[in-house]
Amino acid sequence: MSADRDLFLHEFIDINGMHQWDYMEHTLQQSGDEKVEFELLGTWYTMGITARWPQVVNVWEIPGGWDGWFGKVDRLGLKRASNVTLNAWWKQAFEYRSGGFDRLLGAVPGCPNIDSLQRDGVRGSLFVHELTEVRPGTALEYLAAVREERAPLLAEYGHTLVGLYEVLMNDYEVCTIWATDADAHVRAGKARDVARGLATE
Repeated sequence: MSADRDLFLHEFIDINGMHQWDYMEHTLQQSGDEKVEFELLGTWYTMGITARWPQVVNVWEIPGGWDGWFGKVDRLGLKRASNVTLNAWWKQAFEYRSGGFDRLLGAVPGCPNIDSLQRDGVRGSLFVHELTEVRPGTALEYLAAVREERAPLLAEYGHTLVGLYEVLMNDYEVCTIWATDADAHVRAGKARDVARGLATE
């Protein structure tokens, strides 16, 4: 039996010093490589005025869904010590990073993938990554509401949905990603304040 659900990996990488760009370039070298097999959806650095820094955020698409994930779990578990093909990459990576936190994500209906994002020409100079805690067991309901209600509203303010995921290692977290730019981001923020009665137009 095979499943056709798209799986993704969302990574927060803690960066040593000023090596954000070095690590992002290092990440690009591995995208699609036969040793890694993940496809890079995007690599970004965190602006210090928005969240924890210095940090890089990567999102990888996992070809083959659960079968593709099996290959990584099998190879990076007890077999990691014998995985000599990646040793040089790991060694260089640890010059730039000190650790990180990964989340396995499952796409839900309406979630784009790399092919559809490329086909639709989705671009942005600012990408908003949202990790949201929901009531345990309600992730799918929340994400359906984002797709049906929030995405059309944010589209009016120049935000395009890039990711719509449930976090698969727990039952209380979801991840959404939006492509936008600074001007649209500010316009959306102002409109939100007006809608909540915190500002006037």
